[in-house]
Amino acid sequence: MEYIKHYEKNFNELSKVSNIDSLKQESFNFFSKSGFPIKKKGDERWKYLDLRSLEKTLYTTDYDNNLNIDLNTIGLNKSNTISVNNGVPSYQKFNGIDVLSNESYTPIVNVYEDEFLSLNTSLSSKHLLLKVNSEFNGKVLNIVYYGDSRKEILECPRIYLEIEQNVEITVNEIFISSKAVTLKLPVIEMVLNKKSKVLHNLVFQSSFSENNFKFTRIDQKEGSFYKLTSFSNSSLLAANDIKVSLNGKNSECDLKGIYFTTLNSQFNTHVVVDHNVPYTKSNQYFKGILSDNSRAVFSGKIFVERDAQKAYAEQKDLNLVMSKGAEIDTKPGLEIYADDVECYHGATAGHVDESTLYYMMTRGIDKKTATQMLVNGFATEIINEITDEKVRSFAQDQSDNIIPSLSFNLW
Repeated sequence: MEYIKHYEKNFNELSKVSNIDSLKQESFNFFSKSGFPIKKKGDERWKYLDLRSLEKTLYTTDYDNNLNIDLNTIGLNKSNTISVNNGVPSYQKFNGIDVLSNESYTPIVNVYEDEFLSLNTSLSSKHLLLKVNSEFNGKVLNIVYYGDSRKEILECPRIYLEIEQNVEITVNEIFISSKAVTLKLPVIEMVLNKKSKVLHNLVFQSSFSENNFKFTRIDQKEGSFYKLTSFSNSSLLAANDIKVSLNGKNSECDLKGIYFTTLNSQFNTHVVVDHNVPYTKSNQYFKGILSDNSRAVFSGKIFVERDAQKAYAEQKDLNLVMSKGAEIDTKPGLEIYADDVECYHGATAGHVDESTLYYMMTRGIDKKTATQMLVNGFATEIINEITDEKVRSFAQDQSDNIIPSLSFNLW
């Protein structure tokens, strides 16, 4: 296939300027044999999405990364901020965060799990490997992705964070939209050591020239707590792929998200939580708002291993379908091998509540305004979970701009 030969050329060019270790070579070998997961038989993760456009555009890793962005536009400042410019992370040393050597890095990512992960691993020019120590306790780390180019570019950033024992931090990950035609494959990995805590806020400001496949991989040790709240508006083709491994007793994760899809956009939420030891707890709560001819997919899975007695897990996906042409495919799932657990899951897809809408109209509110108010309330429940005030305001502003433009053509 032409696009595989193209990425092989990119891989060979990278090998001239960067050391290619065995993992990178194995990753590219896997990708070159598999290609993108287009109509891949038995692949539950991607089978509901049309990925054929990825074959048609030959993205390059050769681009300018000397761009600047005014962080004030999203209410942030440059202190404690990692800039990811056209896929290349730039880090200036912060007190309390140390750079790890490649030798001390053990990937959480399994490159054989997914073709996009293998492509990121093989074509990432720079892995940013950091350890957060007690000096950074209670502080906020911003990671801002942006870029622009006349070329059709492939971005493969990889950021690894190890959180020291008893340290609590906030991580804000924000994607700023651009007019560039891009394929983004960002990966963030976090190791939460004993009794550490991470509040992770993830906001996508997308455009219809972007394809963004975002991967989050979390390894939790004893007594750690991880909270993720994500907000996504429409891009052409996108995914929010999350995997959390609860590997220590009394570890807990809380995963929430809201996604908007409009026009012909496609969005995939894929969430896996592994309960590997006793006395672990997880919660998944995601919402979708779909309009026009868009499509969204929620695929959630909870694994409770044989030794993970006393585990507690919840999973819920709720969707508002606002147009006749919109479609949601939702598949919550449980695989339980322990016998002393408490687990729940469920999913719904529907329209705004007719009785509530009628009541509001009898009070003098027109149908369009009443519908927008109900949709805003539906979205705000998740947006209010964003723990950073500035990031929450940024997400709310996007929501306020999106909702009036939604197509309500069910009636």
